[in-house]
Amino acid sequence: MRVSMAWLQEFVQTQIPVNDLAEKLSMAGFEVESIEDLSKLAIGVVVGYIEEVEKHPNADKLRVCKVNVGIQDSLQIVCGAANVRNDIHVAVATEGTNLPAKGLKIKESSLRGVKSQGMICSLDELGLNSTIDGILVLEDLEKTIPKLGSPIIDIIGLNDIILDLAITANRPDGMSMVGIAKEVGAITNSVITIPKYSNNIIYKSLNSKEFEPNIIGNDGIFSITLVDGVDGNIPSTKIIRKRIQAAGI
Repeated sequence: MRVSMAWLQEFVQTQIPVNDLAEKLSMAGFEVESIEDLSKLAIGVVVGYIEEVEKHPNADKLRVCKVNVGIQDSLQIVCGAANVRNDIHVAVATEGTNLPAKGLKIKESSLRGVKSQGMICSLDELGLNSTIDGILVLEDLEKTIPKLGSPIIDIIGLNDIILDLAITANRPDGMSMVGIAKEVGAITNSVITIPKYSNNIIYKSLNSKEFEPNIIGNDGIFSITLVDGVDGNIPSTKIIRKRIQAAGI
């Protein structure tokens, strides 16, 4: 069970340091197998803006980009992504940046004879699973883009710490954020606030003419749920994306 500290703190008001909380959870039966600071995946990665894109003189699949990252002089970055283009905001790993997800340290280099002063990143290079083929285009995530040079971690949900818990078979309550929040509230003597949701689902009984006791079993309950009107082209909200990513999905 991957527990997002940012999400957990919405449910339980505790100021206990993460390492101390991990120890208390382990002593309570929820062994903390690892503590992962997601921000370390993108320290030094900032918001940039591609001002110009030109063909690389010595490589058909490479482009030479002029990228503004909020400093006096724009950077020249060579990029091979198919979706790189003018007038988009991107995630830029500046010189000296470490990208743990790929084991890279960014430094000025020469790619086929052209100087490159950084790296325009994909989500995969920032340690996040993605089906996007190419670099991260911030306009695809946000309507309002932060100023150039701002850290990228807030935008893509990496301003978080994840506790990876080993949940034993006798504690299924630990398989939910609400269950963990209640446990944390108990072991730290902290106030918990669980939102109340209204349930306005309309139920209809299915008057089946046939009954198969061998299939259904004694006291069995079967239900069917229909979900319609879903548009797969509409992206989930930022908070939903962040929580799903933090859960490792």
